[in-house]
Amino acid sequence: MEALAGDRFVVTVEFPYRPSPNLQFWVAGVARVLRADWDALPPDEWPVCTPALIVEVLSPSNTPAKVNRQRIVAMSAGTEEFWVVDAVERTVQVTSAAGTATYGLGDSLSPAILGGGAIAIAAIFAV
Repeated sequence: MEALAGDRFVVTVEFPYRPSPNLQFWVAGVARVLRADWDALPPDEWPVCTPALIVEVLSPSNTPAKVNRQRIVAMSAGTEEFWVVDAVERTVQVTSAAGTATYGLGDSLSPAILGGGAIAIAAIFAV
């Protein structure tokens, strides 16, 4: 994902963010942030911002209900794509303004949000 992001974006893990000053903090499993926004983040505070891309992995502590709440809040606050990775089913569910689609091992994603290129779903689970 970092290779597709280029110099315009920063891809980072466990990114703390707050979609609005009156909302709780969340931690994105993986986030893609514009470099200009990244450079403007305060060094000693959790940022009030919403990453353009958020990737969450389902787990015992990251339940479908919790992830769905986070997806609704993030998409309402300006996130362009929200991915949910299900390691058990080996799928990636992608929500964007166009709707929600689920991709399996034989599929590839070509996320415009990352500036082109493709990511094979199988490569996500090969890590």
